[in-house]
Amino acid sequence: MGVFYETLPPSLVPWLLDQKVFWIGSAPLAGDGHVNVSPKGVSDKGGPFFGVIKEQQQQQQPRTPNENVEAEANADADADADADKIGNGNVLIRKFWYMDLTGSGIETTSHLHEPGNGRITVMFNAFSGPPRILRIFGKGNVLEYGTREFNEIVAAQKITIIPGTRSIIVVDIHQVGTSCGFSMPCYSFVSFRPTLNDFFEKKLANEKAGKRKDGIEVYWASKNACSMDGLPGLKRGVKTGSIEKVQPIKKMVGRYAPLKGPRRPQRVFTVGHLILVALLSCMSTAIVILGLLRLGIGIASFKPKRVLV
Repeated sequence: MGVFYETLPPSLVPWLLDQKVFWIGSAPLAGDGHVNVSPKGVSDKGGPFFGVIKEQQQQQQPRTPNENVEAEANADADADADADKIGNGNVLIRKFWYMDLTGSGIETTSHLHEPGNGRITVMFNAFSGPPRILRIFGKGNVLEYGTREFNEIVAAQKITIIPGTRSIIVVDIHQVGTSCGFSMPCYSFVSFRPTLNDFFEKKLANEKAGKRKDGIEVYWASKNACSMDGLPGLKRGVKTGSIEKVQPIKKMVGRYAPLKGPRRPQRVFTVGHLILVALLSCMSTAIVILGLLRLGIGIASFKPKRVLV
């Protein structure tokens, strides 16, 4: 059966950190925008590629005898949480992070940058051992390469970045869910793929050699400046594109391609909105009528004073 938590139980962290692939889900706010799912892998170079930020919970005040009795009655329901607190020194986990590597798409970053959005789901799945699916729901924050926030988390989490690193994405967790995963097949890990690392090593070498057009900055401006729905993507790529006049590539074709700018959420008027408008109209009309009536009564009762000549 599925179990939900407000924070990530520390007892699940060793299993989570042992995984070599996970998935990211996000979407724009526009109802006709495209929901994106991205697989994320790791490499044998650099890292770690994902992790959690641990906090120490404040020590609770000693319980009264009555509170102890109540706590014992609820011991079974709280067994997992208590085990986490005892075994992990009252650890609280409310943040998950991962290293975002460069690719031709920039969907997740675009969705997280969109004002009023930031929704993100991270999913892990057991491919060996006992079955398990773990989902992390929250709001994501993109710490782009080269920014102060990026440098701070890289230092704090002891991350070794690789040539294709474009950001660290931090998820503020508001819900964690586990489920059985009984239907998921078993797979054996074979090897890491070196292709991405090799490709962006060449891009960085070109950048250092002064071959700007073949470097990673122009790649970001061309491929990572906007999402498939036209939303702004990597801020560094957008800035480079503006300064160096690099046109973003066209990512969609056909009738779903955004032709008149990025897709934005449309205002939808419901029955409730119509009722509210009708009520406000009635109230304003009533106020006007009452005002006119009072004015009419005032005029009718007005008696001009006689002036003696």
